[in-house]
Amino acid sequence: MPLTALTDGELRAGRGLKWSRAPAGVIPADIAELDFALAPPIRAVLSSAVERSDVGYPDYTGGAPVRLAELFAERTRRRMGWSPEPARVEVCAQVVQALCCALLAFTRRGDEVLLHSPTYPPFLEAVRSLGRRPLLLPVRGAGVAQWAAVEGARRLRLVVLCHPHNPTGHVFGRAALERLAGLAVRSDAVVFADEIHAEIVYPGTEFHSIASVRAAAERTIVFTSAAKSFNIAGLRCAVGHFGGAELHARFRRLPWHLRSGAGALGIAATIAAWESCDDWLDQLREQLGTNRTRVTDFMSHFEQIRFVPPSGTYLAWLDLRATPAASDAHGYFAKTAMIFLQPGSVFGASLEGFVRMNFGTSEERLDSLLERFGRALDGSSGKG
Repeated sequence: MPLTALTDGELRAGRGLKWSRAPAGVIPADIAELDFALAPPIRAVLSSAVERSDVGYPDYTGGAPVRLAELFAERTRRRMGWSPEPARVEVCAQVVQALCCALLAFTRRGDEVLLHSPTYPPFLEAVRSLGRRPLLLPVRGAGVAQWAAVEGARRLRLVVLCHPHNPTGHVFGRAALERLAGLAVRSDAVVFADEIHAEIVYPGTEFHSIASVRAAAERTIVFTSAAKSFNIAGLRCAVGHFGGAELHARFRRLPWHLRSGAGALGIAATIAAWESCDDWLDQLREQLGTNRTRVTDFMSHFEQIRFVPPSGTYLAWLDLRATPAASDAHGYFAKTAMIFLQPGSVFGASLEGFVRMNFGTSEERLDSLLERFGRALDGSSGKG
């Protein structure tokens, strides 16, 4: 089952956000989408459904959604090392929707919600727009004072974990997960984990789901999707598990139309991905591992760039505060290098000197991206 890189022409002819808004000549590396063709089984099931005009409402009480819940449980046991209960699985349109529902179900206006900084922008927006108060904890290197502030919060009701972390690619060790679980228990808070990148973790790192931490298992919600690993974000299908029956029941008290919405094609594509595309995923991870090494080696030549290689995801979080790009990294590289990088400021108000680079592309395109990046800094950034 081949992993096929799409050409610039194919990517620009599509409707995806990443390439459709990039002017001619610009290499976009900002939006977290892959530049690879769909895995053949996914393409086949979608083509078949469209050919048969099989695009009506899915039956959420049986059929494909039930099979999806069973498949999620089977795959999680096999690949993630913990055992979901299919009866406590929910199918939503997307993970951000599920988080919004969790905020409505388990918190009230004015309650505090723990998020790691840098923060995935839709999560922070959801917390603030619903009138909850974000508590930010650095994803790496949180000090005693920062932990004390979190542990002393009187209205902490939801602990949100993006794992592997977007944008840094950090994978939390078991000790860190146990500390977060303990915090949730002491605060009587619910844990909401977004594990959408969990199948893209590199050799040398072991991924543990917080759902496997027994202390907080019954208060833990885990949502995931095939969107990132198989590049089907536009099809809108996410799957989540509730660690306890009461937790699940509280979520289900929300109006059905608020917490549902996965489409027939999204469900069909996810089933195809999880049933038939493991070989394709293995090839993808191998290619991403190669790309990660290329990015790491390249960045090591720039003394003024601070970069910790990601343990998961296909995203590189770059600290450019000591470079000429510090004040407006996105604008700097768009103008001088014709590449789009995600500005750090969208992940936090104090992160203007950072950027997120998506390296989920072909080696040839990645080489062009890095060459342009280097030329923009060469001679003024301390390149060795």
